[in-house]
Order: sequence, then structure tokens, then C-alpha cells
Amino acid sequence: MDASRSASFHLNSGRTASSLQAYQPQGTRTFETGAAEPADIANRQDILDLVSTFYTRAFADELIGPIFTDVVHMDLVRHMPIMADFWQTVLFKAGLYHRNALKIHFDIHALEPLTLEHFNRWLQLWTNTVDGLFSGEKAEMAKVQAHLIAGSLHRRVTGRPASQYSTISMRPPEAASQEG
Repeated sequence: MDASRSASFHLNSGRTASSLQAYQPQGTRTFETGAAEPADIANRQDILDLVSTFYTRAFADELIGPIFTDVVHMDLVRHMPIMADFWQTVLFKAGLYHRNALKIHFDIHALEPLTLEHFNRWLQLWTNTVDGLFSGEKAEMAKVQAHLIAGSLHRRVTGRPASQYSTISMRPPEAASQEG
């Protein structure tokens, strides 16, 4: 993908019909690794590093941390390989994740309503974690996909269709038949 198409893809792929904060690539970033520009996400170990860093921050977060610790009582050590399977499947089409992420979020939402604020905070932490550790095509994909997934999950748990384009309606059948 050439640079102009890549930039266009990243800018447009963050659009959402909900009020989630859309992903926008950042110009200048500071990296936690100390490198001028760290490597891209390349393998399972990179994904494990990413999800471990992210969930450590999420558990400590004032807004979303209690959902993990007090509501679902998530076992972080047990959860890491599952999330690595998920993100390895998303980023590398590995086919390792076989759970129903939507059902899991519906179950959580039944215990503690997941609000737009929760999803936006999750996205902020995820994006900042990716940006602090990695740079490259897969890192960008991890952020774009997180925004698309979060938007879909938020819409579904709040009773709306998963598609961000669900507000687009088709022309009435009579209008289409009059054109022919």
C-alpha cells in the first residue's frame, strides 16, 4: 500500500456512527522503549508484551479498572494468552481465538453497564500503549481494529446494530422501479 493510500485508509477507517472517539494517527510520538522509532508488532511475544502492558494499565485505571477487578474478577495471568490469541488472530489471521467476544461483553454489560466513557477510556489506553511500544503497519492496524471492534461492541451492548453504517437507509422500492 503506497503512503497516500495508507494515510487515507488510516484516517477514514476510524469513522464511526456512534460517539466513540475516532482513531486519528498522531504525528510526533514519544516511545517508551527509548528507541527513536521502535519496531512494528511482529510476533506473539510482541503481542504478549502489548496486552500485558495494556492490561496492567487497564487494571490500575480509575474508570475501567474496577470492571476488571471488582465486577468480573479477571485473572490477569489466565487472561493474557486468551488476549494474545485474539490479537494474533486480528493482526496475523492466526485463527487462534475461538471464543465469543460479543457474548462476553454482553455478560459484563449485564453486571455493570458498559458506557461510552468506558469504551473511550479503553481505546485511549490501548492507543497510548500501542504508540508507546510499537511503530509500523501492524501497530497502526492494532489501533484501527481496536476502534472498529470497540465501536461495534458498544453499539451491540446498547441494543443497536453492529455496523457503523446502520443509519444508511436504502431507497424505497418504488423509487428504484420508477428509474428503470
